Amino acid sequence: MKSNNIYEQKNDLYMLRINKGEKIYKIFIFRPKAGKDRNFEYRILTKEMKNGLLELVSYNYKIVDNIPQKYSITRASDINKKKIKSIISNVLGMTNTSAEEFEEIDLSIFDTIEEQIKFLEKRDRINKEFIM
Repeated sequence: MKSNNIYEQKNDLYMLRINKGEKIYKIFIFRPKAGKDRNFEYRILTKEMKNGLLELVSYNYKIVDNIPQKYSITRASDINKKKIKSIISNVLGMTNTSAEEFEEIDLSIFDTIEEQIKFLEKRDRINKEFIM
């Protein structure tokens, strides 16, 4: 992962664009105890690109007055799948998040984006407002 492949996103309505031939890889959610009283989460969404490498978007998430807020949005691209484990381990350490405060949703087991969406819908884990 090169530093020129990492940038902060300012104004894109869509957190992670999935193009034809791509699919979601994994979703990682960190809920450290320190932010629990403020409904704070740190999220990392990853997608598998056509070339087999990953793109990720990470952001802080919290609910303020019943309105979801997303900020500090950062993207990185051209990440090898083997590298994602060390990235997640580093985030776990930096956020002091225990295993009980961490959730990994592995969507790589599905063959299509449609199957992934159905899986997330069944678990009420998707906002279809931004799916086109």
